[in-house]
Amino acid sequence: MEIAVRKATRLDYQPPKQKHLSTLVALSFQNPALIADMMDLLERRLRENSWITVFKVLIITHALMRDGNNERVMDYMCKHPSALDTSRLREKSSGVIQIQHIYVYTAYLAQKVNIYRELRYDYVQEARSNKPGRLKQLSVANGLLREIVALQKQLASLLKCKFHLEDADNNISLYATRFLVEDLLVLFQVVNEGVVNLLEHYFTMSKVDAKASLDIYKRFSRQVEEIVEFLNRARHLESELQMSIPVIQHAPLSLVTALEEHLRDSEKAIVSTVAIANPQEDQKKGECFIYILLFHPFFH
Repeated sequence: MEIAVRKATRLDYQPPKQKHLSTLVALSFQNPALIADMMDLLERRLRENSWITVFKVLIITHALMRDGNNERVMDYMCKHPSALDTSRLREKSSGVIQIQHIYVYTAYLAQKVNIYRELRYDYVQEARSNKPGRLKQLSVANGLLREIVALQKQLASLLKCKFHLEDADNNISLYATRFLVEDLLVLFQVVNEGVVNLLEHYFTMSKVDAKASLDIYKRFSRQVEEIVEFLNRARHLESELQMSIPVIQHAPLSLVTALEEHLRDSEKAIVSTVAIANPQEDQKKGECFIYILLFHPFFH
């Protein structure tokens, strides 16, 4: 384990070798009791004032979250925030851009831990394990809105990781970018499923939940634009990233208009005090609205 950590964080401009990552990932399953020692070794390397070493530690930590014993690793991270403390790193003329990358990457990983602490669930890891989509079936009463909002926070943090990859010594940043793109694609899909689930119930929600849902959808539409931009930048580097990046379509603005109109109609009905509650009519409106959603290319 010590050898794998040392070799994976050696001072060169190459990312950690896959064989060393695989060794650490395998150990997290074979002997979970070693995770604390493993993370302690990584934290010691994190204290070094070398952007190369620190960046590699973050990549290893990210790999353990994604591919390792996720529950044990995330539980450790929740209890030991110092495992992501990169504040000791000081900017040097030779690595100013890379250190900026490290700061936003650290912030994303820390947010990932915060969301796990809140939800006790890692959607990226679960999706990579091919488990059924949780947000497809989660009800509003059981926390659908809360969980979508939490994941939107995670998405917002990830979208700030806009690395400058034009430098010659960018192999480490490229490796981290691949991890980020893979996380982004999963998070987008998960949130998309949650939003579709939310919209299917929008016309039968309480006014409070409908307002919260409208805010979620508006935020989702804005984030889709950012995601498209992020992926377009990455698409120019598909050969370097060694991955194929799919095209994601922008959410239709007509959905926002329809949701706002429903809220306005509901408020008018309350103010007039003459409207009689008609859940069958709301359900009919919702069914017509979802028919439009199901056949819109954005949701396929």
